[in-house]
Amino acid sequence: MEGNEKNGLLGKAMHVGERLVEVGGEASRLKTAASHAVEDAVTEAKRLTKRSRYAAEDLIEDAAHRVKHDPLGSVGLGFALGLSLGAFAVWVAMHEASD
Repeated sequence: MEGNEKNGLLGKAMHVGERLVEVGGEASRLKTAASHAVEDAVTEAKRLTKRSRYAAEDLIEDAAHRVKHDPLGSVGLGFALGLSLGAFAVWVAMHEASD
């Protein structure tokens, strides 16, 4: 009976040890997968930042070209936009004041 208890206890200990090794391997794989996901996200964020910067530079260059090509139209457009924005701001302020 004493030998049977030792074998049972030894078997249980071996089983627990094997499970710990399996869990350790799974944790390592999860850590590696998470690390790769973070690296991919950082790389994509850097690419997006670079593309956004290039798009903003292109927009500025296009605007400068348009102003040089048609300065009176550009001033007129700026005046119209400013007047419209001012009128909208007054309308919103009056509308909120009446409520």
